[in-house]
Amino acid sequence: MAQRPSPKRAQGTGPNLASMDLNLLVAFEALWVERSVTGAGRRLGLSQPATSGALARLLTKALVDLRNVVAGSSFEPATTTRTFRIGAVDAAMAVFMPKIANQALKEAPRAQLQIVAINPARAVEMLDRGALDLALSVVTSSSATVRSRSLFRVEFVLAVRPGHPLAAGQVDLTALHRFPRAHVAFEGMPVPPRCQVLLDSFLAVPPVLRETDAWALLPKPYAEELRAERSVATLPVPAGLAHPSMQMLLLWPDAQDAAPASRWLRGIIVNLTRSG
Repeated sequence: MAQRPSPKRAQGTGPNLASMDLNLLVAFEALWVERSVTGAGRRLGLSQPATSGALARLLTKALVDLRNVVAGSSFEPATTTRTFRIGAVDAAMAVFMPKIANQALKEAPRAQLQIVAINPARAVEMLDRGALDLALSVVTSSSATVRSRSLFRVEFVLAVRPGHPLAAGQVDLTALHRFPRAHVAFEGMPVPPRCQVLLDSFLAVPPVLRETDAWALLPKPYAEELRAERSVATLPVPAGLAHPSMQMLLLWPDAQDAAPASRWLRGIIVNLTRSG
């Protein structure tokens, strides 16, 4: 029987010391030796506010890790009142979060889901500082404290308003370049040439297409939902038009990897994104 692949750390399986703030450990050592913030500051050559800030960051991380361990040590979906914080790219929110919320609240009717639209480039940082429990993102950065699992390959299609001249048949680059392009660019992602409307949200694309002759590339699952609502018409991406190749990833803190609550919610997300 084939074994299921084990979850991986984001972009690497081993510790990445470059992602760790070792200065916090130095600050802790100084406090331990000096037994005062003022003394620790003198030892480090820092002002008292700077030393207090470093120690506050260290305490915040320690409390987040402790919360993760305590909250996940005992878990019953039917009785839990826990709040789960999930971050996702807005297009993934529109397609998958209704299904995820429906299934999660069926199994855990007293739980609360906080679902947040995120810039995918900030997903790892938000998990690291305890702002999220899970994230769905197409972008990850190196981290020794965040794990990842690939969910599916994100394919793109060409989207225009219904009745657009391009919607009549096959499209080539020459025809495409007669019309303006709308494009969603998150932090850290390149902007293509010939882009007249630049957006930071996929949810903003349909209104732009509705009111203009612009076209856009949209993730296929999101575009199919819009097409079913008759908000857009979709076509295959024409040959020669460069478009991104991405994987949708499920990300979670390493500290929650074995926690029953996290494993339960991750299981729901994996099953629904696989079948949805």
